[in-house]
Amino acid sequence: MASLVTDMVKLFVSLGVNQSLLLQIALFMVVFLVLKYALFGPYFEIYKERQNRTVGKTELAERFLAETEELQKEFARKAAEVSEKYKAVHDETRQAAQKEYDGLITSARTQARNKIEETRATIQKEVQGARSQLSREVASISQLINQKLVGKEIKS
Repeated sequence: MASLVTDMVKLFVSLGVNQSLLLQIALFMVVFLVLKYALFGPYFEIYKERQNRTVGKTELAERFLAETEELQKEFARKAAEVSEKYKAVHDETRQAAQKEYDGLITSARTQARNKIEETRATIQKEVQGARSQLSREVASISQLINQKLVGKEIKS
């Protein structure tokens, strides 16, 4: 093992390492500790705080997005329910209106048919009355026509 240590010492001497190595290590440790507590410590604390704020806000935003998606799904479901209810009420009202329309049309057609029948009966009576009156006046009218044609009064 002694030969190993001597070989290492020879190696360090050949590399240019001497007694100033301990001084360099001590200076490095002093500078490192000063920088760690004066510069790196506060920097990493601020960095961690920033990470917490950023990651925390990101998680909060993701939670809000998830809640928003849930609310959109619930809104869509409720809108579909309302739409179905509206459609049911609309269809029901439409059917009732169609029945009322059909009833009114049937009633109007019946009234129109009755009015037409009454009018036909009235017209037929008036035609019969006019025919009977014409048949009574046919003799006097034909006598007037003959008089006009002949030019003299004809006595029957």
